[in-house]
Amino acid sequence: MTCQERPCGSVTKLPVHAVADRAARHIIEFKGPRAVTIDPVGRVCIEAPKAAAEFDLVGVYDPALGLRDLSHRIAEDLLFEARERGFRPTRRSA
Repeated sequence: MTCQERPCGSVTKLPVHAVADRAARHIIEFKGPRAVTIDPVGRVCIEAPKAAAEFDLVGVYDPALGLRDLSHRIAEDLLFEARERGFRPTRRSA
């Protein structure tokens, strides 16, 4: 993990919307776009777009979207990517 990488949780252990909200909150702390990545075991991180491995990339998001829109977009993309990669993510907490 680099000093600019920020962990947001795992889609295998937390509801997708909770991980997406964490990611969005990290992204709005930056002035420029940040990449959301998901590793082979489901851990989600925020990092500089140039540092993100293409095979881990979920998307690149601009903090100008605002917290609500960012969180929603990231949640949609994470849910899609998690399913594509064979994870069984949860949408909401019980």
